[in-house]
Amino acid sequence: MQLRTLITQKQRDGIWIASLILVCISILAQIGLTFLLVIVGKGNIQNPQKQIKLERYNNITLFLTMLISTINVIINVFMSTTSPTSYLDTHSLEILKKEN
Repeated sequence: MQLRTLITQKQRDGIWIASLILVCISILAQIGLTFLLVIVGKGNIQNPQKQIKLERYNNITLFLTMLISTINVIINVFMSTTSPTSYLDTHSLEILKKEN
């Protein structure tokens, strides 16, 4: 949803670029998190040889989850500071100006 909103936005400035980069990082981190969660979920914690590796993967998934949450909060802050009229095309902006 955030990526589609950014792509349709007419205002393209520094905040837009930063938001786009953060959305892409968030998506890639979520894909990586998915793979790690599958590995942790299928792993056998009872096996002492795999236990250390699975615990390490589990810690990485915790870190990625917190990183993704932080990035998404920052994205939402950036998107809330954007002018609401930046999503409108030229014709819609003209109509809005005539009404005011």
